[in-house]
Amino acid sequence: MKILLIHNSYYYQGGEDEVVESEKRMLKERGHIVIEYRRSNKEIEAYSFFRKIRFFWKEAVWSKEVYEEIKAIIRRENPDVAHIHNTFLMVTPSVYDACYDERLPVVQTLHNFRFLCPNAIFYRQGQICEKCVLSGKCFGVIYKCWKGSAVKTFFLVRILEHMRCRKILENKVARFICLNRFAEKKFVEYGLPREKISIKPNFLDKAPEPTPASGGYAIYVGALREYKGVNTLVNAWGKVGKGARLKIVGDGPLKEELVKSSAEGVEFLGQKTLAETIDLIKKAAFLVLPSICYETFPRVIVEAYACGVPVITSRLGGLPELVEEGKTGFLFRPGDADALAEKIRVFFDNPEVARRMGETARKVYDEKYIAEENYRILMDVYQQAIEAKNKELDGVKGRAGC
Repeated sequence: MKILLIHNSYYYQGGEDEVVESEKRMLKERGHIVIEYRRSNKEIEAYSFFRKIRFFWKEAVWSKEVYEEIKAIIRRENPDVAHIHNTFLMVTPSVYDACYDERLPVVQTLHNFRFLCPNAIFYRQGQICEKCVLSGKCFGVIYKCWKGSAVKTFFLVRILEHMRCRKILENKVARFICLNRFAEKKFVEYGLPREKISIKPNFLDKAPEPTPASGGYAIYVGALREYKGVNTLVNAWGKVGKGARLKIVGDGPLKEELVKSSAEGVEFLGQKTLAETIDLIKKAAFLVLPSICYETFPRVIVEAYACGVPVITSRLGGLPELVEEGKTGFLFRPGDADALAEKIRVFFDNPEVARRMGETARKVYDEKYIAEENYRILMDVYQQAIEAKNKELDGVKGRAGC
């Protein structure tokens, strides 16, 4: 099969980009041809002030250049299916029109809630917020939900409203991939047809050999941002007790504040490569993911499971689907530092509990998150998209014949 992979990277690389790379490798290793159309929001840096205004006002909503580029690729390469991961901002919604006009079936992975919420995570000022989908995206502009700017949020909302008014997702995407049932529920609540949605979790294409925890520390991997709940983690660490060690992998705007407020035993390691991160996770006693926003499917949970490491995470959004209380880790009330500290102490005081849950976590990985199972699901989604497009085209031909 020949797949046209379309992806726009954000300014900072993240888990979404790792997922795209893993899927690409998985497909290529199994003999498929992958044609890539990749863009990055870093391209905007080179634009002059007036070029940026023109881009956000016009081209980010619909780009003739991108439309023609995608059409040319389709005509030259003749792919079987297009798999779109992210279009914000450089790829633009024009890719859906290009694929539709060239009669190419489209699969869209819904990595986050961007189509429903300007900041993509249903989070505002320390709490869950769904006001944009309930009362209109103008509230996103009022609350400056994207990058803390009313102007930037306005431009993003224009793109989202353009897509909503034209029903681009509903009419020009053959199949959607949600990462879990929680995300599926949210998208169905707000308009996507359930019959077009498939559930395909994130995965790790090359699993490491799990080793007994040798570092005796906990680990956090992710952005140092408010919605990730890192403040809760740092506050909890001050309640855990002396001698407990925590390694924090990642970077972000809260780093300086967190370094100043952290208790003894907290080490900030900055950004690491995937290989370096996996090595650190393998040696950890457990991983902590204290998010206070709706997460869809943080791939770091799969990475921990593959390493035989249990996870402590928030009882929020799709996370309870991924971590089974008392079997592969613990759940706690989001934002509750005391509750988190209590769960952390259980693992430090009872290493055997952490080891046993880690073994269960690895079994769950082998059952659900290996590449072979993910590949099977993805191929099924592609086939469904192709069949849906063929059925649609046959219907058009039938009506034309009448």
